[in-house]
Amino acid sequence: KLRIILGENNAQRLILPDGMPETVMGLKEEIKRQCRVDGDFRLQFMDVEFGNEFTNLVSMSDIQDKSTIKVIFNPALPTPDGTLTLPYSADATSHPLDDSSPISCASYSYDTDILSSESTSSRSTAWPIVFPMPRFAYDTQLQLDRANAAFKSTGALLYPDPKLKSAILDGLAEAIVQYKVYLSDREFEEVAEALVTSHPCLKEPGSVTGYGGWKMSLKYKLANYRTKLRRLGCPEVAVNALKHKPETNCSPAYSVKKPRKAEVNYCPNYPAGETAETLEELRVMLLSEIKKKNNQQKLAEMMDRSFALRRQEVVCEAPMIADFKMRWPALFQPREVSAEFKRITTIHLESTFFSALDGLSGNLMRAFAKKGGVQGRNIKTIMEPITQENTIEVRRECILKGLCAYLNEDPEKLVKEYMVSKFSSAQMAIAETVCGIFVIRPEGAKPGDANEDVGIVLEGVEVMKNLGNVSFAVVMLLGLVYALNLSYPQELKYTFEVLQKIVLELDGKKLSNKAQVLKTNLSR
Repeated sequence: KLRIILGENNAQRLILPDGMPETVMGLKEEIKRQCRVDGDFRLQFMDVEFGNEFTNLVSMSDIQDKSTIKVIFNPALPTPDGTLTLPYSADATSHPLDDSSPISCASYSYDTDILSSESTSSRSTAWPIVFPMPRFAYDTQLQLDRANAAFKSTGALLYPDPKLKSAILDGLAEAIVQYKVYLSDREFEEVAEALVTSHPCLKEPGSVTGYGGWKMSLKYKLANYRTKLRRLGCPEVAVNALKHKPETNCSPAYSVKKPRKAEVNYCPNYPAGETAETLEELRVMLLSEIKKKNNQQKLAEMMDRSFALRRQEVVCEAPMIADFKMRWPALFQPREVSAEFKRITTIHLESTFFSALDGLSGNLMRAFAKKGGVQGRNIKTIMEPITQENTIEVRRECILKGLCAYLNEDPEKLVKEYMVSKFSSAQMAIAETVCGIFVIRPEGAKPGDANEDVGIVLEGVEVMKNLGNVSFAVVMLLGLVYALNLSYPQELKYTFEVLQKIVLELDGKKLSNKAQVLKTNLSR
């Protein structure tokens, strides 16, 4: 946890569940993501060696848990029309400008383009740990402020009339869709709880929790709000319109397509100024660009621009892997798999996964050691290579395979190993694999020796190869599951659930019994 000072009387907690970022730039990215801060800024830390004065942060070694960090916005540069760019996030309700900013509020031109919030094509923030209460319309906020003051002095509750209640629910719905349009029951409860916590005058005396009625009203309001979005053509909800359902079953609830693995950008809109036709032209250009050398930057920019088209194609059409690879060959590279995962979830794939896995490795090995019987013997055999060659790659591979066995799933369903001498038979087996990783090992290979090849197979198609080691291949496979909107393999569903919810901490509050038992054992 870090305390982030954004301005006078404006500070916020920064939660870093995966530990401190390795670089100052990484910390700045986290501040931008969690605190919703934009613009150019530098960081200062409270230096105890100089009487807790603030000093420029140049190394992560200068700070530790519960340090205080101050955000210093660099002076804004004038634009051609004479106005100044706004260094703060456009979310004025969360980060109000004040005279303590590097440039006074009076210096800014409040143009609608400057004040527009994040692009409607994608979201930049996942569901928050604590739902931030929006500032409602002026008249609604005025009534709530007065009612809260009366509650504080006399304990009188507010019984809102239909107009006021509708205005409150409208404001909440607009704030909710900034994060997602389909909420779980738990998330509805979090919003309702945040409402009565921020505005205690709205507590319901007849409810056990004090917000049960608000929770139900929110569910109806958001359902109606989704209907409005569907009529406006919002792809995230339009994909579930009846006209997109198969004719054999026209039930609205049939085959609902919505985020199921904590995707933040599940089915985004096209970027401003782009259409399906312009993005299709860009996709065709990508087919030529991928054949060129030393153009990774341009390729990444084009992939980023075409994200919405690619995502809508994956979600709405569910194409075969072979067809999709022909249309988007650039996606099936490690760099782009990681980038696509970040676009979908807003978190870094490789650094988050490996830092969390390494942090849990000690507790996982202790949990493995407690297993007895046949399962315990299998895990012991799987972990044997660590005693021969305890490199980080061997350790990660053994832990991932041991995790499968611990969850009573077959590690060979995840990773299939073949010798070079049997490569022809391996190719036949690979062609029959629906989802998995293949490893080609040289004859007489020992733990830690380089592999001939490590790759990923989906629907019998070799989509990636030359990945080096198994742990990296597992990360890439998880990234492809998100990028291609795939379901987890039924025979490995618990393993992937643990990787998603415990290792990556995506939607980690709702666990199956097996995953919950493991999480409990890891916390002991």
